[in-house]
Amino acid sequence: MSAKIKVTEEQKILLQKIAKAIASKGMSAPTIFFLESVQPLNFIGSQIMAYLEPFLTFFIPRDAYNDIQQILEQRKGIDYFLSILEEEEFKKQKHDKQVRQDMKNLKKMKKVANQEKKILDKKLKDMKEKN
Repeated sequence: MSAKIKVTEEQKILLQKIAKAIASKGMSAPTIFFLESVQPLNFIGSQIMAYLEPFLTFFIPRDAYNDIQQILEQRKGIDYFLSILEEEEFKKQKHDKQVRQDMKNLKKMKKVANQEKKILDKKLKDMKEKN
């Protein structure tokens, strides 16, 4: 994360939670598109957030709200969040790929197990016929 920005550890954790939630919902691409398009207005957005604070903190914890506002006030704030979001999206894609591979392997193992079961059933049937 090459953006020079002042972020506390709590703010970084908050941004990671937000990014993880966005990535898990499959909304990374629209979010990145939106944030890239409004990036020149990040400071104005932070000032609008200051105006709406009494209303929005009814739904969002005040500390988290203030942390987001402080990050938006910084010129590279959106860039910083986008780098975190891209990292979370990469992790999600890697996880999804591993899940697909595991499912494919399970199907293969199930197929092999069914073939082995048929072979064992045939051997058992042959043994019963001999006796």
